[in-house]
Amino acid sequence: MIQKKIERVLYTRGFHVPEVRKMASRQLYILLGVLPALAFGWKGVDLVTGVLLGTLNFLALAKLIQELVYLQKSAVVVQIFSFYGRMMITALAFYVLIAHLDSSGVWLLMGFSTVLINILLWGMSQFLGKTSKEA
Repeated sequence: MIQKKIERVLYTRGFHVPEVRKMASRQLYILLGVLPALAFGWKGVDLVTGVLLGTLNFLALAKLIQELVYLQKSAVVVQIFSFYGRMMITALAFYVLIAHLDSSGVWLLMGFSTVLINILLWGMSQFLGKTSKEA
């Protein structure tokens, strides 16, 4: 039930390519899966904050890549600048969290790295799907 609702929300938000929508929903599941870590104090808050920052960046990047590669919309320069702007805002958020709010950089980066886990899972599914079809 929640899967269909997430898929529907992502579709209405512009994630029209099924593979991109699948990866975006997987990242949202990771975010939902780490929410119980909030019960473990500041380290849990830092972990969830890292996952949240990673998820927001991943969703924006996935939508950008979908538009550039699959849908081939115009205004590429504007989209590239929005990507770099978002990257600078993320770096600023990390700076404020670590330098001024004494957040743990390790836990923030562990949360942020869930994006890599998501991409690795997608890559493994692509690889395994292609090798099993060839056999």
